[in-house]
Amino acid sequence: MTDTTKNNNTLVAATVAVCVVLVGALVAAVWFGYGWAHAALSEKPAADARESALADARQAAINLNSFDAANLDKSFADIESSITGGLVEDLNATRDQLAQQTEQTGARSESEVLGASLTSLNTDDGNADAIVVLATTTSWPNQTSRKVRVTMRLTMEEGDDGVWRASKSVNLGNASVLEESPAPQAPSAPAPAPEAPAGDTGGR
Repeated sequence: MTDTTKNNNTLVAATVAVCVVLVGALVAAVWFGYGWAHAALSEKPAADARESALADARQAAINLNSFDAANLDKSFADIESSITGGLVEDLNATRDQLAQQTEQTGARSESEVLGASLTSLNTDDGNADAIVVLATTTSWPNQTSRKVRVTMRLTMEEGDDGVWRASKSVNLGNASVLEESPAPQAPSAPAPAPEAPAGDTGGR
């Protein structure tokens, strides 16, 4: 075998080896790229759904535990924006009674979320369960104000508009008092001035 033939064989072998390496790298890149893209496309919608369901559960819990006798229309509108199914029926059945009681007491209640988590999520059926812990402060005109801890379990359903709304709501355990403020004291009347002794005209 001539030197030229040996050189040609070596060149061919080297070229084949390089091609094999390149093909392997290409296959790996395509495979891992597909895997990454598949994971991104399949996991991101689930993550987005979890985030939306949790955020809407937090808002639903706030709306269900907040009201203001001075603005009942807004209070009921906020509740209605966060509920569906059986809770809508419950609200319609008790709305007049709730409005009357709230107007009579002049109560105002505000809530904030202390913690929340999803306990289940089914993106195919569009439902989820959430636990939400709230601090709810209720005040009455010229009366005591009270802050309590409320723990709720909410069943959430995703609507056609992408908003998750509560279809069921259950309070877990009794509310625990966190803080209680006494009613404001009315200012005391000034003490009457002492009367002058009888017959004392103030002069001599």
